[in-house]
Formats: sequence, C-alpha cells, structure tokens
Amino acid sequence: MTLPSLSLRPLAFGLVTLSAGFGASAALACPDWSLTGTPISYSAQDLGRPQAVGVIAGGNVDLAGCPMPGHGYVITQPDFDFSFTDNSARQDLTLRVEAACDTVLLINDATGTWHFSDDEGGNLNPAITLPGAPAGAYDIWIGTFGQSTCEAQLILSVSGGGGAGTAPGYPPAPGNMTTYRGQVGQTLTFTVTGSTSGSVWGSGVYTDDSSVAAAAVHAGVIRPGETAPVEVTVLPGQQSYNGSTQNGVQSSNYGSWSGSFSFPAAAPAAMADPGNLTSYRDRVGQTLTFLLTGSTAGSVWGSGPYTDDSSLATAAVHAGVLQPGQSGPVEVTILPGEQSYSGSAQNGVQSSNYGSWQGSYSFPAAPAVSAPAQPSAGK
Repeated sequence: MTLPSLSLRPLAFGLVTLSAGFGASAALACPDWSLTGTPISYSAQDLGRPQAVGVIAGGNVDLAGCPMPGHGYVITQPDFDFSFTDNSARQDLTLRVEAACDTVLLINDATGTWHFSDDEGGNLNPAITLPGAPAGAYDIWIGTFGQSTCEAQLILSVSGGGGAGTAPGYPPAPGNMTTYRGQVGQTLTFTVTGSTSGSVWGSGVYTDDSSVAAAAVHAGVIRPGETAPVEVTVLPGQQSYNGSTQNGVQSSNYGSWSGSFSFPAAAPAAMADPGNLTSYRDRVGQTLTFLLTGSTAGSVWGSGPYTDDSSLATAAVHAGVLQPGQSGPVEVTILPGEQSYSGSAQNGVQSSNYGSWQGSYSFPAAPAVSAPAQPSAGK
C-alpha cells in the first residue's frame, strides 16, 4: 500500500540554509519552537492509517551546542508545526523517519516537553512514541547525524487507546529523561505504557536518553503493553553502563554519559562483573547482585562454595545459574574461607579441588550440586 504524502520541502531551501551555516562563523540559533514550520494537521482518526510527509532532513545547527536533548544537525525553525486533534481515546502517537541517510528526530510536544531519537530498532531511522498523547501543537525537526542532507519522510500513526493512555493525575511519560538533568535526586511519577521497542543503555541505572517505556519493562516494573503510573528517579551521569537481557528487552553497554535514571520499585541494580570476589572478603554474609555473562573459559576451584579467586562468570555456569553467553543479574553470597574445596564437572565446566583458602562464595539460586569429582591437582 502506498502511503499518502505531501510534497517535499524544496531542496533549494535546504541547500541555501546549509551554505550560509557552513560558511559563516557567527553563532547559529538553536531550535526554536515559537518559530513557524510547515503546518500539518491530522486527527487521531486520520492517523489510524499512517500518514507520510516529505522533507529534506538536516540543517546547519549542531544540537551538541544547544540546551535541548540530542546530537546531530537541524534547522532553527521546526520542519513541521503539527496540529494533533481529537484524541479523546488518548491513543499513543508514533512519529518515525524513513530515509536513506542517518537521520535524527527532535520533538517539542503539546506539553512543552522535548523528545529526541537517533537510531531505533537497530537501524538508522529514529522513532518516538508518545503514550496517550494529548491533542495540541507539536513542533518537529528532522535532522541528520552528520552535516549532509537527504530526502526523508516523516511517518505519523496512532495505536492503542480505549481510555488507557493516561493514569489519573499523572502526565504521560516522556520518551526519555534528558530534559530532567537539572532535577537530580527527584523522583517523578509518569503514566508509562510498557514497550519492548526503543533503545536502552544500562541495567538498573539507565542513560537518560534511554527509552523510559522500554527501560521500565527491562527493569521489571511494568509489562509490555501495560499502562500504569511508574516512579522514575533522576540520577547523575555514570562512568559506565552495563547492558543485559531482561524481560524481553535487550539493553546495551555504554561508557560515560551525562545523566541517568532508575526505577525505585525495581530490584537493586546489579554491579559490574569484578572477575572474582577476592576484594569482597570483608563482606562475609552479604548477598550481592552482579551483572554476569556466563563463560566456560575461566578457572574455578570448588563446587559451591567456590574459592573467591574463581572466575565469577565461569562459576555461575558451573553452578547452573547461567548458560554460556547468557547475560543477567546473579545473586552471590560472600562466605568465609574453607579448609578444602572439591572440584567437579558440571554444565560444561570442570572445576578443580583445592585445600585451605581465605575466602569463598556461593550462588543462592544454584540447583543442588552433583557429587564432586575425585581429587585433582591444585592451583
């Protein structure tokens, strides 16, 4: 089915704008929602069938120097002034971009909240879903990750509805939390509709440009498709974020980032894999949660408990709490040293015997340990 489409914004206009920006040293204005873009208007009923609008993506304004979220190049005025009407059923509004180049999407919604998306679903086309989107004015910018321009289409559609878009008394969740960096330490409540689509970085603590709806499902505070009030705590940036697969959502690793958020109702955030637990000997009796990826490559002594210099990721596979290559949060209990450790072959991992050692650990969730193998050589 061919989507209906408005005519493209004239290419010459985009080229003139870019040439002025690239050749001038004067500062360029950041995106300004009060300026006028190309007007488009659709009701929620209209968007029951996706509508496509042509545009030249890109511009001469680098978002890196602007206070709103995102990165890439846009123009100062909105590409579109979108009037969204008659959404009494509070359906979810989705805006996405289709183009041959690497595009970005910036929106100032009807409540004045900024939303940004770069890559979505593993491709170079951005998308933003606004749960229970209110009727009103939406200012939309379609930019590019680099300084080149390309022809693109903005696709608008709605889904869901039936009055479930917003929980009473709570605003709909923003696409991400980048606009809340000035509220570190505050816990805010939003109406969230759980989703398994959307980019997420981190586990427990997420980069603030992660999809709130997808991160909430990843954290286990809401199910996919469920709409409910969810508390979100604004946190400072972290030096690193660990990805994992949880509740049908795959999050990714990331390095240093400027802002974060978490869900107070979620289980405690897992810590990064330390390799082994020799540095945790002073925490005997404590049960800690680590984000591990199962491995068969490391050295392991014992069969539960394990010597605390055993590879944590390999011991988790030996104990049966992870499969090789599987990532997830794993609980580990810190134990005192033992007089001896018995090796065994389990789940594709051969652990070894050992004598007296100063520290140990075990996995509370591990199934019963099989009979240990006969003694073998020590370390």
